[in-house]
Amino acid sequence: MTTALPVQRANRRLDLNGTYNFRDVGGYATRDGLSTKWNKLFRADALHRLDQADREILRARGLAFVIDLREQEELDTAPNALGGLDLQQFHLPIFESEINSRETSLDLAAIYAKVIDQCGVRLVRAVRAIAESDDSAVLVHCTAGKDRTGLVVALALAAVGVDYRDIVADYSLSEVMLAGEWASAMAVKMREYGIGDGENLAQLVGASPAALMRASLQSIDDSYGSASEYLLAHGLSSEELDRLHLALVN
Repeated sequence: MTTALPVQRANRRLDLNGTYNFRDVGGYATRDGLSTKWNKLFRADALHRLDQADREILRARGLAFVIDLREQEELDTAPNALGGLDLQQFHLPIFESEINSRETSLDLAAIYAKVIDQCGVRLVRAVRAIAESDDSAVLVHCTAGKDRTGLVVALALAAVGVDYRDIVADYSLSEVMLAGEWASAMAVKMREYGIGDGENLAQLVGASPAALMRASLQSIDDSYGSASEYLLAHGLSSEELDRLHLALVN
């Protein structure tokens, strides 16, 4: 006679005091009948408000690698509060000089198109770091955890065979997570820098519309055939693509 032990319920959202958009991207089915690993790849907004309780949660999760996609100015203004944790941090900014955050409009579609077109090598650099994490828990983050992080995570998930509907749904969660306090505070900060105006700014800065990610993935397919081919065209090797699959899928 065997006794069935209760299965521990996996939670997508990590309830940390210092973040708004920290979550696990495990549990998504892949086209080969497997699924992405829980407690393996996390995505988040900025980490400068983490407190000791938050750090203990991340320690218990075994977080070993943090990939910071922000520009140097963002990092200097809001350094990650990860002191005391035994992990490696990688600063791998996505934006290039042509996409300066202070000079860019709030047209997310134009921003995404420009990043996909001009920043492929930098996107690959971040995906490669995920692949190189092997079995260790890894976190990808930027300021909001939705745009730069959203594209990197979408490419990684698509490359290992996650259905676009799940990728789009995962991306869209950011808008829910960031609504309210975070979006309002960010809108105030952007107005201080002279970026954007209007009553709907708080809604715009926190937006992660499903149609935008769906269109972005489609544009990659139209130009390259698939997310995998996009990554290969911008420097990822086939061996690294295999390593990414081994790292993320079980």
